[in-house]
Amino acid sequence: MEVPTRATRSAGGVNTDAVVTAVRRHGPAFAGFLLPFLLVLYLALKEGGYDATIRSEVGIAAWWIVLVGAAVGALPSARLPRVAWAGLGLFAAFALWTGLGIGWSESAERSVAELGRVATLLAIFALALSVQGRGAARRTAAAVATATGVVAVIALVSRMEPTWIPAEDYLAFLPGAANRLAYPLGYWNGLGELVAIGIPLMVWIAAEGRYTVTRALAVAAIPAMSLTIFLTLSRGAIGAAAIAVLVLIALHPRRVRLIVPLALGGVGSVLVIAAASQRSSFTDGVTTSTASSQGAEMLGMSLVVCGGVALLAAAVALADKHDIGPRIPRPSRAVAGAITASLAVIVVVAALVAGAPGEISDRWDQFKQPDTAGGVERLSSFNGSSRYQFWQSALDANATEPLHGIGPGTYEFWWARDVDQVGAAGLFVRDAHSLYLETLAELGIVGFALIAGLIGFILVTGAVRAFRLDRTEPSAAVLAAATAAACAFAVAAALDWAWELTVLPVCFLLLGAVILGRDTGPEDQRDLEPRTDRLRFVPRGILAGLAVAGLIAVAIPYAGVTSVDDSQADVRSSSLESALADARTATDVQPYAASPYLQQALVYELGGDYESAAAAATKATEEEPTNWRNWFILARIETERGDPEAAVAAFDKAQSLNPKSLLFSQDQ
Repeated sequence: MEVPTRATRSAGGVNTDAVVTAVRRHGPAFAGFLLPFLLVLYLALKEGGYDATIRSEVGIAAWWIVLVGAAVGALPSARLPRVAWAGLGLFAAFALWTGLGIGWSESAERSVAELGRVATLLAIFALALSVQGRGAARRTAAAVATATGVVAVIALVSRMEPTWIPAEDYLAFLPGAANRLAYPLGYWNGLGELVAIGIPLMVWIAAEGRYTVTRALAVAAIPAMSLTIFLTLSRGAIGAAAIAVLVLIALHPRRVRLIVPLALGGVGSVLVIAAASQRSSFTDGVTTSTASSQGAEMLGMSLVVCGGVALLAAAVALADKHDIGPRIPRPSRAVAGAITASLAVIVVVAALVAGAPGEISDRWDQFKQPDTAGGVERLSSFNGSSRYQFWQSALDANATEPLHGIGPGTYEFWWARDVDQVGAAGLFVRDAHSLYLETLAELGIVGFALIAGLIGFILVTGAVRAFRLDRTEPSAAVLAAATAAACAFAVAAALDWAWELTVLPVCFLLLGAVILGRDTGPEDQRDLEPRTDRLRFVPRGILAGLAVAGLIAVAIPYAGVTSVDDSQADVRSSSLESALADARTATDVQPYAASPYLQQALVYELGGDYESAAAAATKATEEEPTNWRNWFILARIETERGDPEAAVAAFDKAQSLNPKSLLFSQDQ
């Protein structure tokens, strides 16, 4: 028998040795890009990961990877620098405080669910920090940028060619929002904020990409991403993107390199947005033949504009590579800083001369109005869409319990009964539309200090590291881009419920791992190397302990939610016996939760057993006494049971817990 040789192994044109070598050499790097890319894309396509089931499954998978990796030593956890451990410690302390909040919360079920959310995000952060290594920072940042760019393209296609994309279910509940691009996240502001996170990263790739093709594609993506934000009509996303780009310019070590991508991307953005503005049926999102025709026109025009700026970017990159054409002067960091400071002073003085303080006061008064403008004219309005009322209510909630707050996840109940905020009467609100103020309301000053401290710590560390690195060091540009993108999230979190759309904090935490990891800055080698054989197991033990606690925190509410979902599915299939069994399973998993008892009550009601239904509904009111829905359903069941006195008492209680609702209005 002939012994296989290198030549025979290459038969058929395939050199297996070369393939194996390539996989070993490039496989880890490819996986380091692919995994964060797929995570962000998956969550975005799953309506931003808002659903508790989707979010929990991601958290459980991440914690299992951390646990197994720490147990077998596959994660390089012992080599994390001190800043990474500090960031992880801050987030773990926030999770612990959230867990402690269950003890004083008016709804243990909501607080446990909130703990599950935080534990899931902590898993992503711990895993992302643990896998940071040589080249990981660049790959992670590029993965987040690519994923956001792909999402922007998918969103545009859903508007330009709606027959290619499934119908948007949220329009059945919010028909007035059809003019605002929201697919695939299901929330227009969330989509805009996700793309805003990606824009500074895309500018960085366009300026610092290693290959001409990647730089050209990145420039081509900028107009598409800008058009996506425009079609969301999200003023917060526009502001977040603008601030992020300014931060990128301020931190980037070689600002001159940003001129070409910003200029080409900016011109392309202006062209596609101007074209869209002239096509009202397209921007309004209507389903008419005119809108379809305008969508096809916008698709062709966008391809031409994006392709054109890509070709120009490729030409500039090739000219730069071969040293063709004039060389742009590259001032030192000190000179660039002086120029930037001078421009800032000029802008401030000009604003004061133009009467900016008075204008800001007028705009603030407009922001406090609860009503909002619709259509494209919304972008020129400063109306706050009732945010001022939401924020004021959050401050009122904190005033009742300044130190520890009213309890994680319970702002919805507070808002419903806060009669002082009459300016937004009848609005259903689950979140305070500000991570910081909602945390202040629900977790008090301590919780606010922890979450604001974590975000601030990441941003400040990114800025400091970017300035400390030599301007020729590639990591300096990566840090500038990651910090700018993280700043976009920080702004979005101040204005909206970005924390609840899992994909947004996941992007922030992935970039936080880039900033705090050992691949992006000068580190003290004593922070990286274990001092003794015994101490090298300590970091692994810490991560393993966090993983076990995190798995428990995520798995319990996940099991409860899935059992209730199964019960509801059984009801839809007319299998009441199975529905009741699933609801009881949910009660066994979460005996402190109101939802399983309420589900039992509804199943009993459908079966005509009003006595058992009333008993289960009463139990739901005991577990969650400030949730007006439990009392409202109890009132209905008591009416069906033939006890008008109990029905009136339950109805009155529901009304007292939600006095602003139009459901209880005397005019209805």
